[in-house]
Amino acid sequence: MPTEPAGLGSAPEDLHDLDWERVAVPGDFCDVQGLISFTAGEAWAQSGTWGKVHAENRPEDVVYGDVLGDARVEAALLVGCDTGGETASGRLAWAYLVFTSEDGELRLLGTVAPQQYLGGQASAFNGIELASDRVTAHESWYRESDAVCCPTGKAITTWNVRNDGTLEAESPRITA
Repeated sequence: MPTEPAGLGSAPEDLHDLDWERVAVPGDFCDVQGLISFTAGEAWAQSGTWGKVHAENRPEDVVYGDVLGDARVEAALLVGCDTGGETASGRLAWAYLVFTSEDGELRLLGTVAPQQYLGGQASAFNGIELASDRVTAHESWYRESDAVCCPTGKAITTWNVRNDGTLEAESPRITA
C-alpha cells in the first residue's frame, strides 16, 4: 500500500464514481511542479521543460482493475500535454496515472509513461491493462523515419507493484 497520501483530496471508495474531468493530478508526466487542476478535462500549466503547456485528461478512457490484489478497484487515467496547437506535432507527452482510493483519499500508485522513445514525437499508448500486482502498457512509438501521423513502433511494458505499493517498470519488450 502507498505509505504517504499524495495530497490529491478525497475520493469515493469506488473510483467509478469519481469526477475524472475535474480531478487534480500530479503534473510530473509533463514536468509540471505540483498538481494540475482540470476543468472539463483541460488545463494550462507551466512545464519546467516546455514552458506553458496545455494539459488534458481523458475520462472516457479510464481503465479499471484490481492492481493491488485487495479486491478494491484501482483506476488508470490517460493524461497528456501539448503545445496547444491541436496537431500531432505539438504533442509533448502521454501517460496513464494509476490511482487507488484509500481511507477516503485519492492516492497515486504511479505514472505509467511510454518507455520507448526515439526523439521527435511523443510516444503514446494503444491501451493499458490493470491486473493483480501489475499494469501492462501497450505502447506506440515513432521511429526516426515515421511520419507525424503514423508511429510504426510497438512495445509492451509491464509495471510491477513494489513492496511500498508504487509501480516500477520492467524493460520494454519491442513487438514491432
